[in-house]
Parts: sequence; C-alpha cells; structure tokens
Amino acid sequence: MDASLYRAIMDELSRIDIDLPAIGRNLGEIRRIVGDDCMICPVVKSDAYGLGLHRVTGALEAGGAGMFAVYAPREAVDLMATGTRVPILVLMPVRRLSMVDPMYPGLRTGQVHLVIHDMAHFELLESYASELDILVRVHLKLNTGMNRGGCDLDEGASLLERIMDSPRLHLAGICTHFSSSCTCRETTDRQLSRFEAFMESNEELIDTDCLVHCSSTASIAFGPRYCRNMVRVGLGWVGACPNASMDDAMSGLSPSLRWTSSIVQTRTVSRGQAVGYDGDWQPDRDSLIGIVPVGYADGYPVPPSSHNGSEAPQVVGLLQNDVVVGHAPVVGKVSMDQLTIDLTDVQGRASIGSISRVELLSNVPDAPNGLKGLSAASGIKPHAIISRLHPRIGRFAHGDVAQVAFPAVERPRRGANAI
Repeated sequence: MDASLYRAIMDELSRIDIDLPAIGRNLGEIRRIVGDDCMICPVVKSDAYGLGLHRVTGALEAGGAGMFAVYAPREAVDLMATGTRVPILVLMPVRRLSMVDPMYPGLRTGQVHLVIHDMAHFELLESYASELDILVRVHLKLNTGMNRGGCDLDEGASLLERIMDSPRLHLAGICTHFSSSCTCRETTDRQLSRFEAFMESNEELIDTDCLVHCSSTASIAFGPRYCRNMVRVGLGWVGACPNASMDDAMSGLSPSLRWTSSIVQTRTVSRGQAVGYDGDWQPDRDSLIGIVPVGYADGYPVPPSSHNGSEAPQVVGLLQNDVVVGHAPVVGKVSMDQLTIDLTDVQGRASIGSISRVELLSNVPDAPNGLKGLSAASGIKPHAIISRLHPRIGRFAHGDVAQVAFPAVERPRRGANAI
C-alpha cells in the first residue's frame, strides 16, 4: 500500500487537532491574570507535552512568551531548531558542556540559560564556562520543600555570592518550585514564605532585573505575591487549570486539543455476557457495543487499581457530522489498541449508522470527556494524559495565530542582564 494512502487511512481513524489561536488566547488570559509586569514562560518540555514544538512555538511566541522552559539539553536544541529567538531555560542539572554540543551556540549567544542546583554543580559549570571562554546565564534554584532538585536554603546564600563574584556565570534568575499548589494552599504558603525570607536576607546581592519565578499554572491566580516577575506555565497554555478551586478565576482558558477516532465495529451482546479482558463488565440488558481502535498504547488513560470505579465512568462523545450528539460510557477493560463503548442508549435517539466517529478528548471545558472530566474519571493527572498521547496519532494544527496575537511584554533590563 502506498505510504501516503496508509497515512491518510490512519489519520481518518484517530487524530489530534490542535487549535493554535486557542493557545494564543490562553497566553492572553494568563497575561490578564498576572499583569503586564510579569513575564510568561511557557513550559514546553517533552516536545511541548507531545504536541510538537514545531507546531506550537509560533503560537506561543505570538501569544507573548518571554522565555521558554524545557527539561533537558536535547529539548533546548530541538527548540532552537524551530528558529525561535526567545530565551530558553533548561531546568535539569546540566553537568557536561563542550564546544561540539549542539546547545553550545545558544549558550554562547546567551539564548540558553541553565539552572544551578548545588555548589558542586556551580563549580562544574564555572569550570566549563571558563574552558569554553563564554559567559553562561544561570538561574539559582532554591529547595523550599519540594526536595526535588535545587540547593538547600543554608547553601543558597553562599552560592549566590559565588555566582555574583564569578566572571563566567551571570545570575539571570532565582527560582523555586511549589510541591502542592494544586492541592494544598497552606503548604504552598510555607514554601513561598521561605523563598521570600531568602530573597529579603540576600537583597543586596540580587540585581533588580533578576528574574524571580515560583509559580506554575496552578498558583498564578493566587496573586502577585506568588507570580513575582515571571511565571512558568505548562497546562495553562494548553488550556486547562490543574487547580479546581481556581476554575472560576481562570475560566477564560480555551482547551486547545481535540482527540477523535472511529467506530470500526458494532456487535450485540446479550445480558450477562462478559466484555473485554477478565470479564470485568457484563451488561444487565441486551446491549449494543462499539469497538474503537484506541487503547492504552495510544495513551488513552487507564484508571489505576486504586481507582475502584466509584467515580463517574469514562465516556466518549458521539459525533454526527462532527457535532457531539451524545455520550457513551467506556465499558470493560481498555486494551492495548482498542476500547469498547456501550451504544445501547443511543438507539432511538440517533441512527447508529450515522455515528461513525467518536470524540475521546473534548475541547469543551466542562464536557464529561474534556481534560478535567477525563482526569477525574480515570484518576490520571491532566499533564499525564496529554504527555502520554502516542506519536503514532496524527497531529494537525489549525488556525492563523496572527489573528489572536498578543504583544510580548518587555521589562527594562540593564547591561549584562539583557536576555
């Protein structure tokens, strides 16, 4: 079979559509929340949560991204390959640099910033920077309670002095990471208080144009005290709020993803007949079952065993001419490449023959199969649902980002601290 024809058939079976203008609007909504004096740093690690850096970078820039954050050096290289000139922050402890490193040009020009996590890491980066004869822009990460990367606060002051005295490292930022901003405001407040105490104690060592960043999407609506002069947002630019208590404050976010697939077979199952592996589900009536060629290998969320089914069932939307006309529950165990849905209640409301496609992930915020609903039903975090979507599913970006472009906010900077 011709490869293009095969691809077209697979695209018809299952596809992810990405709304680029929605991404631009989401950065505009985040700008409204954090204010004009706060830089927005979209987190685009794991190939922009699996959506593709090359697809979304332009929309994020048009929306006003002032910096991008990635986790690993290879991700910084992939981001530079998109042609972006926006600064890039690498979050992991980078412990090896060389002139043949594909990231080197970005370090030399100052586009790529690194994060310092401890004294040994500082000494290693300073040695590499001296060897390469470059000035490396760094952000000092403080451990305020996450205990996952960063230096302890009692080491932070010494590190800050060493960085400020270094001819090869320039302090471009200071940051921390909240461990529980989605679930516990009290814990978040304790971390912020520790961070603020450090900043106040070392104020004389910190330039006024240093980027100070704590908040992710979950905490940006807590107020300016949490946002400082930069925020790192991941799920927010995708169009979802990970903190249910902030839904009202962030109701302007627009889901940018829609995942659809097909019904490839229907069959009648008698009452009491088992469906799927282990026979976990048996209908209490004669039922019509639909087969959808999507499973956990594609990233469709499978509830952990601790999620015992007392929650609302996972559902898919039923499409008629691409319009949702109802929902059907997912029944039986999700298999590697397929899942089963109960179409029994659709009979009499719509012609089964006219419903050949299903919506696995809706771009309507409060839909039962939207990101929030699917997360609640499966017990899988929204970030994990998005980032686990398999590359074999075709991605299709739509829309003119220029139609919803928001200007980037430029804050005054001085000398070597210019980014």
